[in-house]
Amino acid sequence: MKPVNHIAQRKAAFLDEVQLVFGVQGRKSCHKTIEFIESRLEAEIVDKTTRGDIGQALDIAGIVLTNLGLGLTSVMTAMLFQVVDSEDIDVDQITDQFGEEIGRMFRGISKIHHLNTSKTRIHADKFIELLLTISDDIRVILIKTAERLYRVRNYQLLKKQDQVQLAHEVSDLYVPLTHRLGLYLVKTEFEEYSMMLLHPVAHREIEQKLKESKKDRETYIAQFIDPIQKRLDESGFRCTIKGRFKSIHSIWKKMQNQGVAFDEVYDLFAIRIILTKPSEHEKADCWQVYSIVTDQYPPNPNRLRDWISTPKPNGYESLHTTVIGPEGRWVEVQIRTKRMDRIAEMGHAAHWRYKENRSDSSDEDILKVLRMALEQQDDAVLSGNNRAKHELYSDQIYVFTPQGDLLKLRKGATVLDFAFGVHTDVGYHCTGAKINGQIVPIRQQIVNGDMVEILTSPNQRPKTDWLNIVVTSKARSRIKRMLRESQYADADEGKEILRRKLEQWKVRYNVTTIHKLVNRFHLKSSLDLYQQIADNKLDLSSLRTYLKQKDPAEYLKEKSFVSRSIEGFSKTIKGQEDYLVIDEAVQQVDYKLAKCCNPIFGDEVFGFVTVKDGVKIHRTSCPNAPQMFQRYPYRIVKVSWTSTHSDTAEYTVNIRVSGLDDIGIVNQISKVISSDLKVMMRAMHISSRDGMFVGILTLVVSDRSHLETIMARVKKVKGVLTVKRSEETA
Repeated sequence: MKPVNHIAQRKAAFLDEVQLVFGVQGRKSCHKTIEFIESRLEAEIVDKTTRGDIGQALDIAGIVLTNLGLGLTSVMTAMLFQVVDSEDIDVDQITDQFGEEIGRMFRGISKIHHLNTSKTRIHADKFIELLLTISDDIRVILIKTAERLYRVRNYQLLKKQDQVQLAHEVSDLYVPLTHRLGLYLVKTEFEEYSMMLLHPVAHREIEQKLKESKKDRETYIAQFIDPIQKRLDESGFRCTIKGRFKSIHSIWKKMQNQGVAFDEVYDLFAIRIILTKPSEHEKADCWQVYSIVTDQYPPNPNRLRDWISTPKPNGYESLHTTVIGPEGRWVEVQIRTKRMDRIAEMGHAAHWRYKENRSDSSDEDILKVLRMALEQQDDAVLSGNNRAKHELYSDQIYVFTPQGDLLKLRKGATVLDFAFGVHTDVGYHCTGAKINGQIVPIRQQIVNGDMVEILTSPNQRPKTDWLNIVVTSKARSRIKRMLRESQYADADEGKEILRRKLEQWKVRYNVTTIHKLVNRFHLKSSLDLYQQIADNKLDLSSLRTYLKQKDPAEYLKEKSFVSRSIEGFSKTIKGQEDYLVIDEAVQQVDYKLAKCCNPIFGDEVFGFVTVKDGVKIHRTSCPNAPQMFQRYPYRIVKVSWTSTHSDTAEYTVNIRVSGLDDIGIVNQISKVISSDLKVMMRAMHISSRDGMFVGILTLVVSDRSHLETIMARVKKVKGVLTVKRSEETA
């Protein structure tokens, strides 16, 4: 019966504390919560020796109440942590029993509680972002923090391996999290426990040295405080002065960072002066106390920290200095008011107890400030322009690998997106995945906090319809690249197969033959022809007869063509005729003039076989030419102009004109082009700077000779320094 009485006493003490803070109604609400938890624990068919009891719920709720200073809603929700793993309880039951707000918070706790935290050391910032995206209510994260604090306080109940895992999680995730929130007491406790578990030898050594010097240190602190206390009393300040010593973890970090021994850590001593009388002049009072302290003991000017004028992002306000005390020892002095001290221990959460469960608009403000503090990557001061980043995170999700790594993806991302996020080769061979142990297809969408294991096959290859499945730019670009490489690799293989076959049949391999085959099979381009040959979709044996036979009309054309030695063909574009020669003259070749370099009659040009637009004609000086020749030499086609062309042919070309920015010079250039030379000018863009102008003009010319005439005339305009052809557009 003793354990029952013990639990009963703890419940009574807890409810008394709740009543002291929240009144009788708060006591009733917490009592109802305790009864609900106890009934659920009794109903569960589990091993009684391993099942937690109501004591755990009271401990976690006590941390939320005492260490975090949160309100009644948070305290009740924290108690429900005890049944978060219960299979026969869902959010609807919690909502029915305790209301919509607690039901929503319980759902958030359930999500966070089941996250894989084995890789927090690598992904601490991502985990904080994940917590922010999973939970709309920052109190959920604080309650989870309370649960972790309960765990480290009771680490002896865990196996050694689990203790180490918990210590890493606390050190890598909850220490920076509580630091950002300004929960310094909780942060210090996390640091102490994690060091005790991860570095036990160092912890014991420093602890032993502190114990050995405890009496001397206490005597020294009393000696240091005494004259300051007298001066403050004489000045009328009502203060509480506390002597304190650096934590074991803090001393150890200094030893590590500065490479010194324990005896060489110079600021082991610290005192905190707390002004207990409320005042409208907090800052001025703190600075007066600072003046009294530094009049008594010389300060180190490099160690002054003013977080009263400019508080930290997590709300921390205090005035710090380091002075030389008796015996030449350094002592850190912290000066703050009682209000500041409460915030220093609990951060912005210190405000919550007085706001939660009230119809006060500042509730939402506190939520935003807490969230913003979590999102800070450093101690930069919060500016008025900062806003809650959950708006930015709304389009992102965080997903786990089986090893516990976190990947950040776009909302709506699929298994295939995740696979490419892991590695390009994994994406190429992805056949599906296991999401939380369930096998799903590659098009399955993943959600925040999912654990995804990709399934692969060496025979899997990217397909065109994959582009309709993925949403991330990385996956899309990788799929397109692989499809192109596969396409051109197949094309090279098919092209070589066709070349060897034509040699066997004594059929000439040229553009005429290829074009004939493309038309025969109603394909879009030679690339399609080569691919189909590589994929064995065309029966090459049936082509021999077709290529050998000659259509009478075609025979007459070919004979006439050869006899006249005409090297050209014609095609009407916009009602005008352009004449080109392509590989010993091919008739009816589909071509276009490339817009990247705007070739005109008379330019040195080459052809590039595209997938969809036939042959594109480029100038040999085209900026894209080197890349095309290097990467796709098999798609290059010889091109030249005929000796004559139509007088009505029109080509669009850009020229770049620069010179002195004199009054009227632009009008003179326009007059020469439009009035004197009768040339159509489709666009003009002029910019000037530092007395110089630069203009890009888009003109319509008949050939290269015509363009050179225009450029020569423009260059004669007074003030024009340079005229050259350009790929820029007006």
